Amino acid sequence: MQSKKQILLPKFQKIFEQIGENIKLARKRRKLTTILVAERAGIDRSTLYHIEKGNPAFSILEL
Repeated sequence: MQSKKQILLPKFQKIFEQIGENIKLARKRRKLTTILVAERAGIDRSTLYHIEKGNPAFSILEL
């Protein structure tokens, strides 16, 4: 069975990117590594990377 590709409006894509950038900046201000933040959040480092990039396939609701 093929999965449907999600249609994401540009407005919402921008919001995901802004949230991801805010998370990344907060992490860097505190001088924390992606590995440490991912461990504390209980997620994989690659998942944190995708969240920081604003990838809508990795929503915070899945965490």
